[in-house]
Amino acid sequence: MLVKEFCNRRCILTSSGLLLVASGTFFILFFPIIFQDILHEELKLRPGSRSYDSWVSPPFPLAMDVYFFNWTNPEDITNHSTKPILEELGPYRFIEHPTKVDIEWHDANATVSYRKKSLYYFDEEGSNGSLDDVISSINIVAVSAAKRSKYWGYLKQKGVSLGLNVYEQKINVVKTAGELLFDGYEDNMVLMGKHMFDADEVPFDRVGWFYTRNNSADLIGHYNVHTGVEDIGMLGKMGEWNYKPRTDFFEGTCGMLNGSAGEFYPPGLSKERPIELFTPDMCRSLPLDFEEEVTIHGLKAYKYSGDRRAIDNGTLYPETACFSAGEIVPSGVLNISSCRFGTPVFVSFPHYYGADPFYLDQVEGLSPSKDKHQFYMSMEPTTSVPLDVAARLQLNIMIEPYENINLFSDVKRVFLPVLWFEQHVLMPSELAGEIGQALTIPSIVRLCGIAMVVFGALMLLWIPLERTFFRRRRVAGTIGTKDPAALNSVRSFALSNEKPLLGAGDKQKNGKATTATAIVLVDKLLEKPEKQPLPDRSQSPPSAEPESAPLIEGRNVTIVKA
Repeated sequence: MLVKEFCNRRCILTSSGLLLVASGTFFILFFPIIFQDILHEELKLRPGSRSYDSWVSPPFPLAMDVYFFNWTNPEDITNHSTKPILEELGPYRFIEHPTKVDIEWHDANATVSYRKKSLYYFDEEGSNGSLDDVISSINIVAVSAAKRSKYWGYLKQKGVSLGLNVYEQKINVVKTAGELLFDGYEDNMVLMGKHMFDADEVPFDRVGWFYTRNNSADLIGHYNVHTGVEDIGMLGKMGEWNYKPRTDFFEGTCGMLNGSAGEFYPPGLSKERPIELFTPDMCRSLPLDFEEEVTIHGLKAYKYSGDRRAIDNGTLYPETACFSAGEIVPSGVLNISSCRFGTPVFVSFPHYYGADPFYLDQVEGLSPSKDKHQFYMSMEPTTSVPLDVAARLQLNIMIEPYENINLFSDVKRVFLPVLWFEQHVLMPSELAGEIGQALTIPSIVRLCGIAMVVFGALMLLWIPLERTFFRRRRVAGTIGTKDPAALNSVRSFALSNEKPLLGAGDKQKNGKATTATAIVLVDKLLEKPEKQPLPDRSQSPPSAEPESAPLIEGRNVTIVKA
């Protein structure tokens, strides 16, 4: 019965130990791969996926802050010894509620097409000012008309000059913040242009930087992006914009649709590889380089920011020369005139942050700051989910002299800042916490796998360790006892451990002598000697002859009697 119980216990421990070791090894080696596959499936964009609803309409509102530069001395534009003096006003905060419309899925190439429509509401409490604030700004209509006639003949240029005079155009306009942004304002020269030119050349009937943007799905164009269903490495990347695989506004590689639309990026970011963001207002992609590791709501994030390369026009980096669009200017501004219907609009970071000092020296009233004016994206490196995004850009108008146009004949060439805007989106801590919990699963499973391997190994070693431990205790407990049963047990132990020591060539035919001799030896070892009186040295006992007796299969042992 005891033997049966012992065998059952040994079988249970052995099988359980093997199962734990195998399972733990499997979790340690293969669960990271399984988790990665599960994560990639969750990140893929498809109807009904985890990210679909938040992609169609973000679960939290977005805030856009607009800052105006009030031009306080426009009358000094012809005085070359005086710089334009600017006064920053704002922010004028608008709450944006974006949504995707006209969504079409293309399974053949794993892409999705859509348009983006946004509703903007003025946030009076979050603003530092009112939409009724009066602002002096550059007359974008007059500048655009003069720029369009730059390469025309003398008579045509004089005709433009006459038109500017007839319609009483000045170098600046004084309008409210609401008119300069979403409401727009009427201009007689624009109305005249709509009758004289094609609709593509004069597409609007009012003038405003964000006119027709509110509740419109047409202004920023038609998108086609990859869903990552067939290749997770293509997730979020631009496929087409306005039904074309590249833009017509820049030549060569500058016209390529690189990067993402800003919502999805392939998982697994690299510090050595920049991320690119396609911005329809600039008709181009903006590269962001890795800057540092940061912590957002307890999550590690890679911070990518716009540096000198992002706003270079070929001055510092030759590969960006195709963005210059024919205007050779110092690094720090991007010429997007071709994207803005010929209007000489140049984009930079706010307050000319990171730009050549040439621009900052042209005006007064600017003070660039990294904390306030840097363009950056902080993303979780495993999932590539944006955690903290600050999109900050500034619009500047290039004013330059035109000899045959009276309004601009005596002006100096200057890049005049008009406004800058910021969209700062910080992921709520609740959503960041969910991402953090999901990312801890591989570490937890790994620790569980290690624990399973350790416990499994202990279960496999339990039986041998138990047998060795109790055998030693049994031998040690019989030392000094006269119990026949214990002695018989020790004798058996001695014989069982002595057999392996016997060589095959040293075997003796007389097995009884060997057994008897071993038993005698064990008895001698276990015998507890009694105390004897000290011998009298004066009476030396007769020397005894050593007695030899065969011990083990032909080997002799000398026993000396006291």
